[in-house]
Parts: sequence; C-alpha cells; structure tokens
Amino acid sequence: MRIAHVTDVYLPRLGGVELQVHDLATRQHAGKHETMVLTTTAPSWPDAATDGIPVVRVSGFGAGPYRKLGGPALGDLLRYHRIDAVHAHVSAFSPLAWTAARASASTGLPTVVSVHSMWHDILPLVRRFARWQDAASWPVQWAAVSSAAAAAVETALDGTPVSVLPNGIDPAAWLLPRTASTVPTFISVMRMVRRKRPKALLRTLLALREQYPGRFRAVLVGAGPLLAGLQRSATPEITFTGALDRTAIRALLASADVYIAPAPRESFGIAALEARSAGLPVVARAGSGVADFIRHGVEGWLVRSDDELLTTLASVLDDPSRAASVASHNRAVAPCVRWETVLDAADALYARAFAHA
Repeated sequence: MRIAHVTDVYLPRLGGVELQVHDLATRQHAGKHETMVLTTTAPSWPDAATDGIPVVRVSGFGAGPYRKLGGPALGDLLRYHRIDAVHAHVSAFSPLAWTAARASASTGLPTVVSVHSMWHDILPLVRRFARWQDAASWPVQWAAVSSAAAAAVETALDGTPVSVLPNGIDPAAWLLPRTASTVPTFISVMRMVRRKRPKALLRTLLALREQYPGRFRAVLVGAGPLLAGLQRSATPEITFTGALDRTAIRALLASADVYIAPAPRESFGIAALEARSAGLPVVARAGSGVADFIRHGVEGWLVRSDDELLTTLASVLDDPSRAASVASHNRAVAPCVRWETVLDAADALYARAFAHA
C-alpha cells in the first residue's frame, strides 16, 4: 500500500510529531508498505532528513511550517504519487493536514486522521471549526495518541468515535546498563515552552532543594524560548543541558533515578515513555496521556498538582526503596506500548478506512 503521511511539521524541525511521523513512516517502509511524507516544513541543505523515505516539501500560503495548500493542488499531488491511502497528522493548528484530510476524503481516498495534541483548552474553538468544516461527517477514521487526547477529539466532533493510535517505541533500545549516581537524580526532557511547564517544575525543584539541600540533583534537558531565563536560576544541584540527541539522552537516563513529566496537558509523553523503557519510575500528571502507560504505584506515580509532585519527590528522597522497587519492575517488564502494537493498530485503521471510503 502506498501511504502518504501528511504533516505540517517535519524534520529537520524537532518535536514529538516530527519524530513520530518520521519513525512511523520509516518502519512502515521497512515492512509491507511504501510510504512518503508530504509537508510544508522547509528542508535543511542538503536535505538529510529523509532516511530513504521520499519527502515532498511544498510551499503554500502562511508563515513558517504552517502553510496552507489548496485542496485541488493537494489532490493533484496525491494522484501524481499514486497514493492509496492518506494519513493526516493534526495538532492544534495544522492547515495542510486538515486540508489533506478533507480533500482526500471527498474524493474517496481512504483516510486516517491522527490528532497529536490535547484539545481540552481550545475545545470551543476546535468544535466550531470542525462544525464549520462538517468534519464529523467525513468518511475518515479518526484517532488520537492517547485516551485523554481521544476524549477531547470525540467531544469536538460531537460524539464521532475516535480510536487510540499511540506513538511507538523500541523499548530495548532504551534499556541500557545502569550507571551509578552519587545522589538520587531526577531528570526531565521537554521543549522549554510554556505549555510544558518548565518554570513550574523549576519552582518545585527549588522548593525541594530548600527541604533537602545537597540530597539530590536534577537534570533538565531541552531547548526553547524559555531556556535562557531558566538557566539564570540554575544551581549546582539543578542543571540545564539544552537540546541533546537521543544517544546522549539515553546515557543520561541510564544514570538517573526518577523521570518527571510535569505537564497536565501532555497528549502522549514520548519522552516519559522513553524513560519508562529505560527502567525509570515516572512521576506524571493524572489525566495526561502518560496515564495510558504509567499506572499509579506500579510504573511510577500520577499526581494532580504541583504540591503533590513536591510531596512525591520528597517521599522518594525519604525512602529510596520506593523508587528502587518501581525501577526493578520497569526494567523487568516492557511497556505495553511498542512499535509492533502501534503498526498493527495503524493497519487496522487503514483497513477500516478502506471499508468506509
């Protein structure tokens, strides 16, 4: 099957959607499908972000990667490349992917729409847009990356069924031998942007430092517009690395003890899943997408506030055996989300899309 993955954002731009679309297309291409990526994200030069996957980069109307291309022009592209099915990847604002979903569905091309973000905070706006587009009536298969994200999409579409198609991972690639740390080490990997709440996490860690001076260290990984301001509050115990590649992140996870995912509106939490695959207990917000693969007290702990996050981290410092017990479980038992199950779930969505096209 020739599948076109349509995404407004793609490599060399870095983010969860960009990496997941790339990995999904690559693994499908290595299996039983032919895949290509259609995007408005400009390439680096030379364009080294393909890894053998055809990438068609189109221009359009708009700014940055978010550019609109008309439905007829998209239809011509899909016909030119002899596409059998379209997989559109949507976030909060995705003019190319929305247009591709509408255009391909209207011509009878089997279509799957994956939502990669949490729509809870913009639900009235998205519902209004979806009704204006009559999106609930499109003959497409709707999916979202987690149960929490799917619930909001289903509400926006006035009750249209929404499946869960999670992000994928190869757990074994993240499970490295442990390296000893001198004190308990907390780690978090995120883009340094407001919705990921790095400032709130820093406040929590500084409060923990007041209670437990010299008793822990914390490493915060990632780049973004908030990084420079955050670095001014760094301490010997709390450090910021900036952006790191996957190899460097794996090494840091191998020397850490607990992973922290502070964002309540985390649609999936691929960095948290990578940490869980590395054997780390994960502390995350209840109601986020992370709750699909972290059970409270089993793979980590789910908290409902920053105060509860502080209390949980303090309890780990008071009783290190709590984290050690969870870590032992996580290293022995692979997570329920992995590429084999993701690829099977994607194939089931394509089959249903063909049946309803």
